[in-house]
Amino acid sequence: MSGINRDRQTKVPARKSKTNSEPKTSISRPAEGRVVVPTTPKKKPMQAKKDAPRKDKHSNQKQDNRNQNRSNQRGGNRGGNRHGNRNQDSRNTSQRPSPIAEENWARVIEHDTIDGIITAITEGKLFMCRLSAKKGIEALNPTDRIYIGLEQSKKEHVDSYVGGAKLDLMSASARQDMPLVVQLFIEDNSQHFIEAFFNVAGNLSLKQHAFELLSGVGNKKAMQMVKERRISSGFKSLEELNQSCNIDAAELLAKRFIMEIEDRSIEPRLIDHLLPVKA
Repeated sequence: MSGINRDRQTKVPARKSKTNSEPKTSISRPAEGRVVVPTTPKKKPMQAKKDAPRKDKHSNQKQDNRNQNRSNQRGGNRGGNRHGNRNQDSRNTSQRPSPIAEENWARVIEHDTIDGIITAITEGKLFMCRLSAKKGIEALNPTDRIYIGLEQSKKEHVDSYVGGAKLDLMSASARQDMPLVVQLFIEDNSQHFIEAFFNVAGNLSLKQHAFELLSGVGNKKAMQMVKERRISSGFKSLEELNQSCNIDAAELLAKRFIMEIEDRSIEPRLIDHLLPVKA
């Protein structure tokens, strides 16, 4: 038999059908799920401090108490500092010297008999102030001179210092009388202002003389005053100055002072140079 015929006659076993492979039974085979893969345990992260003691309830409570005490202490310190600063500020405020502490005399600008307040201007630095009047005193007139010093026995009109005064908050009559009050103060101390200003005033710059600081005095008038001062070898009084230069020196100087009182930015300030009045 040839090789080809031999291969053809080779019997190959037939494939069994699935229905005939297993006999049918009344009990079905249980379902098989996925095989459970065992999980590998995760490694715990290494602790920074292995020997750190475990905290129990008592230690947690102690820590909470400590934190609360610290917060209370901080709050107490802050409150104490605030109260301390307030007390310190109040003490400093009470210890601050009064603006009229070094003043002895003042000129009355206005006396409000209803409220018992005297508005006056000091003679030392021309500081406008409000003073509490003593009960039972008669009404004071503008330009009246009153004692405001520290000697209580000399205080006939003033009880205590109330505060500062502003010209724009005064009554119309007080603002009108203000230049007259300052002018009368200058006239009463005329010799001081003659020697401290009118007989020594010089050039402020190449184009301006100190006399030009006075209201209404220009360069021509200032040169005339300098010439008259040279001729008379210095003015002896305000009357001589007024007659030779045809001016009212006390009025002009009073207007300059009031301008500097109203506007603190004016420079130069004659008030700072000419006051207080030398005895």
